[in-house]
Amino acid sequence: MKRIVLIDDDATTNYLNKMIIERSELVDEVVTFDSAQEALNYFNENVTSIEDSLVFLDINMPIMNGWQFLDQYEVMVGNMENKIVILTSSINPADKQMAEKKSGIIEYKSKPLSIEMLNDLVRAYLN
Repeated sequence: MKRIVLIDDDATTNYLNKMIIERSELVDEVVTFDSAQEALNYFNENVTSIEDSLVFLDINMPIMNGWQFLDQYEVMVGNMENKIVILTSSINPADKQMAEKKSGIIEYKSKPLSIEMLNDLVRAYLN
């Protein structure tokens, strides 16, 4: 099953991204979370779904930001193949540099999500 997991504290962004993804019919399921902690709980309870998922992760979120999520996610999943796309509005060059150093991050993309971006990511990482 091909799945995309959206992790973004902005409900409107999650809603619009989910609509784009569902209309594309490129994946079987879209799961959204408005907090990184909720997403960690989901993956902890559904560890087997990690390898079938492409995760779109925002960086700037309250309570637990994207970097903190990644630290805990990496410990939880161990050696499993990670497919995490940073999807952010951040224009801070340090964020891009950090993403390049983190294992498991396959792409760093700027919002908004477009159908072309989605097509490229799904074709490249969810075969």
